[in-house]
Amino acid sequence: MELVRTEAENGLISLSQDAPLEGPSWLKDLQDKARAEFQALGLPNRRVEEWKYTDLKAAMKVAFQPVDQGDITQAQINELLGSDLAELSTQPLVFVDGQLNEGLSDLSVGEGVEILSLKAALADDVSWVKPIGTVQQKERDAVQALNLVLMQGGAAIKIAERQDVSKPIHLIFVSTASSESSVASRLFFDIGAGANVEIIESHLSLQNQASQTNLVTEVLVGDWAKVRHVKFNNDHVESVHLSNVIGKLGKESDYGLFQATLDGGLTRNQVEIRYDGDEAKADISGVALLSGKSHADMTLVMDHAALACESRELFKTVLDDEGRAVFQGKVVVQPGAQKTDGEMMSKALLLSESAEFDSKPELEIYADDVLCGHGATTGQIDDELLFYLKARGIADAEARALLIQAFVGEALELIENDTLRDYVIDQTLAWYEKA
Repeated sequence: MELVRTEAENGLISLSQDAPLEGPSWLKDLQDKARAEFQALGLPNRRVEEWKYTDLKAAMKVAFQPVDQGDITQAQINELLGSDLAELSTQPLVFVDGQLNEGLSDLSVGEGVEILSLKAALADDVSWVKPIGTVQQKERDAVQALNLVLMQGGAAIKIAERQDVSKPIHLIFVSTASSESSVASRLFFDIGAGANVEIIESHLSLQNQASQTNLVTEVLVGDWAKVRHVKFNNDHVESVHLSNVIGKLGKESDYGLFQATLDGGLTRNQVEIRYDGDEAKADISGVALLSGKSHADMTLVMDHAALACESRELFKTVLDDEGRAVFQGKVVVQPGAQKTDGEMMSKALLLSESAEFDSKPELEIYADDVLCGHGATTGQIDDELLFYLKARGIADAEARALLIQAFVGEALELIENDTLRDYVIDQTLAWYEKA
């Protein structure tokens, strides 16, 4: 049956005819395949099982045009970050409208660290970036395919073996567009065996404009390496923010990802982690605070393909007004992946009768000596606890904020960096006061 394309799909196909980034032949082959894949699939919709609760085809009416890199000053970036993040000692990499801005970034790499703009890495056909587009690239994923064709910038970062990176690498994505715009970026991390690095990811907007973001992050974590990755975004109410983190873990490696989503339009954070080495660990956690008509979708796949690996997932969601959230978590234990230890938990707190939370935890197990479990809860603020606080002279709004804070606190405590944790707590407190 012939696919009936929407205006947005036709616009995206038109944009994809010429890839913004030119690269070597191996990339062109991947992009040609991705272009054909998107043309065959179109935007994902409710008929696609993984997108049953987030109908991107219905939500995305038109395809916004990509914009050229705009102007922004360091002072404006600091103001957007806020004092806590601006003063945090990091190595900032600033992406303005999808392009790495070398003037605003700190590229003074230390020993054992190599940072390249994606454009330069592909133009020079740097050998270590050749896994781009192949790190567990999901078959028949229209969003990932579209990113591979439309990516207009990004960065490739290589950490040498046993390198302990002293400062967190802060990826600051800033949109400067004064009208509707789209950005497609890709990040590639090659983290050597025994290395230790912290990554912070911020998404900011200079103008209060609708936008469409498609970001893919590929992470290769070497044996015994440790990575801590914290991402937060607070987009415009008419934004579409599509993020894919695709990771592959080596032996006894340790990867932690925390994602914080505050309001925005439609957000989908998709995570795919594959365990390739024995005794690797991953902790994928986050919070989402949604009001108005915000929609956030957390979809993850933990693919255990090695012995004695551990996965932990904890997500806390607070919904007000007509906010809607989706949690889809799948733990797959491949044949032979004995001694797998996997736990997955998703909890939602509804502050409004119009709010909606859909949860779909899944276990797919092909080994017989494993310890795996999952859980999901949905509820409202406990009236008895609220009465207890109010009976002690605490105002209603403050009492509710305290209970919400206690609810999400369990997840926030998983952020290891004290400054980052305080920053996210402050952001959530501001949300409580507004809600």
